[in-house]
Amino acid sequence: MPHVSFRTNYRKAYRTVRRPFEKERLDQELKLCGEYGLRCKREIWRVQYMLSKVRKAARTLLMCDAKDPKRLFETPPLIRRLKRYGLLTEDENSLDDILKLTTQIFMERRLQTKVFKLNLAKSIPHARVLIRQRHIRVGKQVVNVPSFLVRTDSEKHIDLAVDSPYGNGRPGRVARRRAAQRAAAGGGDDEDV
Repeated sequence: MPHVSFRTNYRKAYRTVRRPFEKERLDQELKLCGEYGLRCKREIWRVQYMLSKVRKAARTLLMCDAKDPKRLFETPPLIRRLKRYGLLTEDENSLDDILKLTTQIFMERRLQTKVFKLNLAKSIPHARVLIRQRHIRVGKQVVNVPSFLVRTDSEKHIDLAVDSPYGNGRPGRVARRRAAQRAAAGGGDDEDV
């Protein structure tokens, strides 16, 4: 058997809904898709799956006794990780606050939403296009994943990519062609005079 240096994770990152034609849920999902510029409902399901895993961890810790070593050991890192991603505020320090998390709080932390809120894009769909076309960086790293969850410390480092035409990089193909046409037209006028 050949040596494989990496393993591919084939596990699904989302869970489909139990009742596919429930009207209230369909309307709510459609509203979320429009509000946050999502490509499909699977993106909502992925966030809901992530939220359910976090809530399940909090529920299992809440079932333990207050002095249980497992609860004492696992609660602070869980809360710290959620604070790092901006899902909990600084004054929210309990497991009950984790159970109050919603899908919208997760959606607000996506890179696509942050790019729009920082006025780097004209609209939410435009923010998605800018990210996919590699015009946005977080720190020094170009990120082309719209669902990237932005940490609170990297939030102030979201900017246009250095090599992007929007970020003082080389002009795009159409801009270069128009500049060449203007130069040729300007040069042609000099020859006629």
